Amino acid sequence: MSWLMIYGATGYTARLATGYAKAAGLDPVLAGRDAAALAGLDGETRAFTLDDPAAMDAVLSDVTVLLNCAGPFLRTAEPLMRAAIRNGAHYLDIAAELDSYRLAEKLDGEAAARGVMLLPGSCGSVAMLGCLAARAIETVD
Repeated sequence: MSWLMIYGATGYTARLATGYAKAAGLDPVLAGRDAAALAGLDGETRAFTLDDPAAMDAVLSDVTVLLNCAGPFLRTAEPLMRAAIRNGAHYLDIAAELDSYRLAEKLDGEAAARGVMLLPGSCGSVAMLGCLAARAIETVD
């Protein structure tokens, strides 16, 4: 079983996430739409586009967590969230886009029924600002 898949693996943020995952002892599957670009990466790779649900299901069937680093998220979030739900994989992305939050809310019932967590905005500004805000509240007298 592949624990973690990083989609958009040839991009800057995904390369950083891959480095951190490997430093933590994980061996993520590196995925994206361009097989030739993925071929230059170190690790298992899987190429697929987001317009073929059957192909997406085939490559996600053994994935536990899907991290979407491929924008624009307006185009990538919905097909990847739906594929994650179908395959029982938790979905995270690095977007801080309102549309991704609204989509996760819309799909929440379906995701919950499959035991899947949808967590858009799980990186960068949202997580960082949430932590900073919590710390600020703790220190205010």
